[in-house]
Amino acid sequence: MRNRLKISVLLLLLCIFAFSCGKDAVNQLSTENKQQNQVQTPPAENAKMPDTLDDLAEARELFSEKCVRCHKEDGTGGRTNIDGVEIRVPNFRSERMKKEPDEDFIKAIRNGIPDEGMPSFKDELNDAQIKKLVEFIRKEFQGK
Repeated sequence: MRNRLKISVLLLLLCIFAFSCGKDAVNQLSTENKQQNQVQTPPAENAKMPDTLDDLAEARELFSEKCVRCHKEDGTGGRTNIDGVEIRVPNFRSERMKKEPDEDFIKAIRNGIPDEGMPSFKDELNDAQIKKLVEFIRKEFQGK
């Protein structure tokens, strides 16, 4: 009986020892795998990214300030009432608007289209801002 007790205690100690050693090996292997899986992106690949994001954010803000009233948040336009006058605003998502050249968008934003209710923004926006707006419309509503 005494031998059984000694053998049981010895087996228990061996199990605890084996379990402790195995746990350290698993932790070490896990740490090594994490380090190997980390991929470093060279800074040069992301060099232009912040400017692009800043431009997009600026254009989104301009669109919200100057265009949403008529063209809506989603660019679908439609019939709207501005200062008591009902106007039909083009849908930027339509195939017709996707085919319009950038120059026509720029001209419409700069000079307006008075007969259709489109105001001129030449006194409020510079050429760079107008170009950013056109790029935003193309990207956000036309998938270009």
